[in-house]
Amino acid sequence: MPILFEEVKYVYDPRTPFEKEALNNINLKISEGEFVTILGKTGSGKSTLLQLMNGILKPSSGTVSVDKILTSRNDDSIFNIRRRVGLVFQYPEHQFFEENVFKEIAFGPKNFGVEANELNRVVLEAVEMVGLPRTVLSKSPFNLSGGEKRKVAIASVISCNPKYLVFDEPTSGLDPVSVNLFFDMVKRFRKFGKTIIIVTHSVKEAIQNSERIIVMTKGQIVFDGDIQTFIKSKKLIEWGMLPPPLYRLAWKIKEKVDDFDIKDDRLSEAVSLLKSMIN
Repeated sequence: MPILFEEVKYVYDPRTPFEKEALNNINLKISEGEFVTILGKTGSGKSTLLQLMNGILKPSSGTVSVDKILTSRNDDSIFNIRRRVGLVFQYPEHQFFEENVFKEIAFGPKNFGVEANELNRVVLEAVEMVGLPRTVLSKSPFNLSGGEKRKVAIASVISCNPKYLVFDEPTSGLDPVSVNLFFDMVKRFRKFGKTIIIVTHSVKEAIQNSERIIVMTKGQIVFDGDIQTFIKSKKLIEWGMLPPPLYRLAWKIKEKVDDFDIKDDRLSEAVSLLKSMIN
């Protein structure tokens, strides 16, 4: 079952001098098991889209549903949605409030009704999935390194066992090694059947890691397709994004050599080669 947007519009501060339309006429379906990257410059509506998926925001018009449950319902179903859709914010470590890592990770599942005798197992599994040692459990989350804090924040979402993992700019502020470690971790999540949705500014990260790319600009979806189709598009600069250097070089060569072309049956091989070159 999918996350489904149908004719969705969202307006901040409606009927005030600060009214701003963030999304307009969004139709989108994300199915279980997909790895989707949402690209777009600041103000394109990406973060608003994510918060609608989780039920933090409700559409001004249209409908958003998660596994056929409407996010606009005013009953206990919103808890089912938030358990299904785990949202990790851009700087999740800023939201810590518990005295130690164990309590921080246990907070979500405890509030979703996990029994006390199960909490220890749930927390240990989450710590293992994000690659943290058990020794951190007794430490204050505020005293950890930046990378460890990010992992604790992700573990606190993983511990609720969501079907859909949604990340808002998860690699912001991370060095290249930490970025690679993050995506290695995401690949482990996929082995457990998680659907991955990532918002990022990085075209390179999208091409290297995801299977489906969505591009947003001015509150609308202007592209939704696979990596091969995305690579062949010449509208990245128009959408406010800078393609990776190798792709810009390939386009320049194509402009200079009329017969330079990649046949469709060789495109997948070419994409794999470009990825390895970028790595």
